Amino acid sequence: MRITITGSSGLIGGVLIAELHQRHQLTGYDRNPPASLPAGVRFVQGDMEDRQALATALAGAEGVIHLAALPYDLPPLHEVFRINMQGTYNALELAVEAGAQCLLFASSIMAYGFGQNVDPRYFPIDEDHPVLANMPYGLSKRLGEELCRTFTERCGMRTHCFRLTTAVAPGPRYQRLPCRQREGEVGIYTYFDIRDFAPLAEAALQATHLRHEVFLVGAEDSGHADPTAEVIARYYPQAELLYQHLEATTPFVTCAKARRLLGFAPRLSWRTR
Repeated sequence: MRITITGSSGLIGGVLIAELHQRHQLTGYDRNPPASLPAGVRFVQGDMEDRQALATALAGAEGVIHLAALPYDLPPLHEVFRINMQGTYNALELAVEAGAQCLLFASSIMAYGFGQNVDPRYFPIDEDHPVLANMPYGLSKRLGEELCRTFTERCGMRTHCFRLTTAVAPGPRYQRLPCRQREGEVGIYTYFDIRDFAPLAEAALQATHLRHEVFLVGAEDSGHADPTAEVIARYYPQAELLYQHLEATTPFVTCAKARRLLGFAPRLSWRTR
């Protein structure tokens, strides 16, 4: 498959290129050139507001993985919202014009607003839990999901949104785990290894029977040092417990939907690295 990855020089983009390049024809798109690229991977430099450069990167693409965004709520906040929203709109519109069949949008667990303006209403968190973020980054992800749904309805291109938890990969990022106390609350103490995300993205791009879906992405164990039940009781005593089975390392979110519809089976854990 011919796939364009926006934000290809970032942490997630770099790992996806390394994992996917032998099975697909890849084009990377980023405002920063990568330190290196595997042989055969094409690269176009530009930002998400440069529609001409972006159209060049998307030319001939069958699938798009849209990762590019300003991360988190880093001032100036209005720039975070403007660039993320306009960038997602540009990616969708130009992907349709290029004839792409599917676009995957990197949404975020921060769309829920945990650790900022709301507490979880129940555990485990699933895709039906209200998304209530009111800060620019999380809000741009909430509205980005709506843009994806609208483009599917209006233009027919398949879109799937992945509410990514904390991304880790071999190296320093793994050293941030486990979370302690309320550290990591905005990600609800949940993580995923990017190498597990690559086959999930492939499955979504090829799932022609699905039109528009939202999926949580996380590992099969908690990212917190303390037992899950203790963390919930300590910080979220009003939350309803909906677990069928709750063990010490049970995650705070459920990825049952991605497992059911896309065969998502995370293999990697910070406990074994």
